[in-house]
This record gives sequence, C-alpha cells and structure tokens, in this order.
Amino acid sequence: MISVVLVASEDLPGLAAQMALLVPAAVDGLVKEVILVADGEPGVEALVEDSGARLVTTSGDRLAAGAAAARGDWILTLRATPALREGWREPIEKHLAGGAGAPAVLAVPGGGLLGKLAPRWHGLLVRRLDWPTRAGDDRALASALKAKRLYY
Repeated sequence: MISVVLVASEDLPGLAAQMALLVPAAVDGLVKEVILVADGEPGVEALVEDSGARLVTTSGDRLAAGAAAARGDWILTLRATPALREGWREPIEKHLAGGAGAPAVLAVPGGGLLGKLAPRWHGLLVRRLDWPTRAGDDRALASALKAKRLYY
C-alpha cells in the first residue's frame, strides 16, 4: 500500500535503523516497498543489497526521483534522522482508513509550547497520484498541500 522513499545520507547506521523499523510493516503488508534514493553516498549500494530495498540514483530532486519510481498507492518520505519510534504505524493506518486521501505529516510532538509549534518531523504521506512532478523540499510540499499532522 505504501512506498517509502528514504533519502540516503552518509549516516548508514541511521538508514539501517529506519529500514529495520519498516520490516514489520512490510511483513504485515502496510509497506509495499522501500526506495532508497542516493547520489553516490558510500555504502548505500551494500545496504540496499542487504535489505531488499530498491536503489534510485540521482543528482537531482531526490524526492521526485523516488516518487517517480514508487508503485504503492501512497508515498511516505523519510530521512535517516530522526529515527522512527515504535507506534509510527497506528496514526498512518488510521489516516489511510479515514483520511479521504488527504496528505499528512508524520510528527512527534516535543515537550512544552515550542515542541507543539515545531514538532519533530518524520515524513510526509501523500497519495502517489497527487505527488507533483517536482517535489523539492518535503516540508515546503507539505505546506503547499496543507498536510495535516499525524502525531504519535
């Protein structure tokens, strides 16, 4: 159902940790595929080979390249950090069941007022059919699409 577009970085342990948290969701059928988008970062090819993810290499708009390769009905963007936490699936599953196709931001609220105004961003969830041909920054895209926040 979901294609996860994971933007590569030189933080291989962070990428591996993100991918490990996606495995149970893949086994259960929520995550259809993981697409790792890279621009020649060292070690990424070995990580892809070991994990079964798909590699897309580009020096351009990484999110657009990953989205173009996606086959799932929905796209969830992720980066190496901050790492997902346990419980990330529940708000996404609820949103998919009742969100009527609306885009959403997966976030963790921080402590205090500042944490509520600027939660820790984890990713953007958008229907593949609604993904623009040029995404640019996922935060700007979330704002343009008026994505609602999913806290966990």
